[in-house]
Amino acid sequence: MKRWIAIALLVVAACGSDEADPPATEPEEVSFPSGFLWGSASAGFQVEKGLGNTDWGKWVKTPGKIKDGEDPDVGGADALAHIAEDVALLKASGQNSYRFSVEWARVYPTRAAFDADQPDAAAIAAYDELFAALRAAQITPFVTLQHFTLPDYFSDPSKPEEPQGWERPEIIDAFAAWCGRAAARWGGAVDWWATINEPMVAPVAGYIQGAFPPGLLLAVPRALLAGKNEARAHAKCYDAVKAADTIDADGDGKTSLVGIVQHQRAVEPEDPDYPDDVAAADRVRYVNNMWILNAVVRGDWDDDFDGNLDGPNDKKGDPALAGRSDYLGINYYSALWASVNGIQVPVINAGIKQDRLLNDRPKTDFHWDIYPEGFRIILDEVKGFGLPIVITENGIADSRDVNRARFLLEHLYELGKAQADGFDIRGYFYWSLLDNFEWASGYCPRFGLHTVDRATAARAARPSAQVYARVAASGKVTKKEIDALPPYVPPAPCD
Repeated sequence: MKRWIAIALLVVAACGSDEADPPATEPEEVSFPSGFLWGSASAGFQVEKGLGNTDWGKWVKTPGKIKDGEDPDVGGADALAHIAEDVALLKASGQNSYRFSVEWARVYPTRAAFDADQPDAAAIAAYDELFAALRAAQITPFVTLQHFTLPDYFSDPSKPEEPQGWERPEIIDAFAAWCGRAAARWGGAVDWWATINEPMVAPVAGYIQGAFPPGLLLAVPRALLAGKNEARAHAKCYDAVKAADTIDADGDGKTSLVGIVQHQRAVEPEDPDYPDDVAAADRVRYVNNMWILNAVVRGDWDDDFDGNLDGPNDKKGDPALAGRSDYLGINYYSALWASVNGIQVPVINAGIKQDRLLNDRPKTDFHWDIYPEGFRIILDEVKGFGLPIVITENGIADSRDVNRARFLLEHLYELGKAQADGFDIRGYFYWSLLDNFEWASGYCPRFGLHTVDRATAARAARPSAQVYARVAASGKVTKKEIDALPPYVPPAPCD
C-alpha cells in the first residue's frame, strides 16, 4: 500500500507543477582519488592446482557435476607455479592491488595437521613467495580467507545426508583458529582481509539449487543453518584477525582492515505492476542482500529471516556480532528477477531467475543482464551502514573480449558518480585477472583480462586489459571514451 501511496503523491506533485523538473545532467567525467585500489581478483580453487582435499576437490570428481567433466587440475592456470608471470600481468595492466585467497586446505591438508597446528611447508613457501613478489612490485595484497572451498575433513559431499561444512557447529571455532593463524603468519604483509566470500551464495547453490556441494535441492533449513553459522564464524574470524594482526603492513599508521564480501544483485520484480511480485522482490532483496550485513554490522539477528526482530530467538544489537566489519566488500554482476510464479523457495516464498531475463538489456556470455545502472542501486542499499566500500568483484563473461571494455568503463563511470555523491569507495577489483575454472560451469565462461592457454598455461593480455590500465593510470573515466566504443554485441559460446 505504501508503494502505491508514494506513486500517487509523485503524480500529484508532477501535475501540480508548472513544469517538469529538467532531467539530471550526466557528468562528462568521473574521477577517483589518489590511493584508490585498482586491482583484479582470483580464488585459489579456480586458479591453483592440487586442492583435491577440499569439498570442491571431491565434487569435481563426481560424474555429472561439472560441465563437460572439466577439472581445475587439467588445463588450468596453475597460479602458484606462475607467480612471477601473474605479478607481471598486474603491473603491465596498471594495477596496484590483487585480491586472492589463501587456501585453508592447502596450508592444513589433514585434520591432524590442523589440530596440531602443523602447516604444510610447501604451502607456506608458495604463499610466502606470492606475498614477497607482490611486495617487490608494490602491489597491495587483499586476502580472502574462505572462497567457497572447505577442507574435506569438514565438508565431504560424498556424504550429503550428514551435516556438512558450515552446518557443523565445530567449524565456527575452527574457522576462527584458521583466520588467527593466517593473520599471525602473514599480517606483516597484509592490511586488507576478507573473511568469507559471498556467504549467502554457497548455501543457496549447495542446499537449494544443488549446483555446489553437498548438492541438495530445496533443503532450506540446512541452507539457513549454514548461513547463520557463516555469520557467526565471520564475527569470530574478525576478532581472531584483529588479535593476531597488529602490524601496519603499508606504513599508513593503520593496522588490518577486516570485512565480509557480499554478493549483491539488483533485485527486481518480474512484473513490476503486480504487487505480489513486488513483495517477492522485497523478500529476496532482504535475504540475499541485507540479512548478513544487518547481522555483522549492526548485530541485528533475524533468526527466522522474516524481516522483523520480534521472534523468540531474534536479537537487536547483539554484541557478539555487531561492529564486525571495517568495510563492506561488494560483488556486483547483474540483476535478478523475483516472482510468485514458478518454483517457490520456502521462507522467501519466491521464485528467482538470474539469467536469460526477458528484457532489452544486452547479455553476457553467461546470459546475465549487462546493467551498470544496477550498480548504483546496490550501492544505495548499503550506504546506510556507514562503512567504506570496496568493490571486490565486478566482471563480465566475454570470451571474444568484444564487450568487456564497454562493460568496464560503464560500471566504473557509475562507481565514479557514486563517489562524487559522497560514497566512501576505497577500491575496485575486476573479476578476474585470468580465465579460470568457473565452478560448475567449468572453463567456458571467460571472465579474464588475460587468457590462459589450456595446454601450456601461457598467459596473454586481452585488449581490454589496456583499457583498464589507462583508467588506473589516469584515475578517470569520460563519457567521450565510453561513447567511442562499439555497442554491445550478443553473447557467444566460448571458442
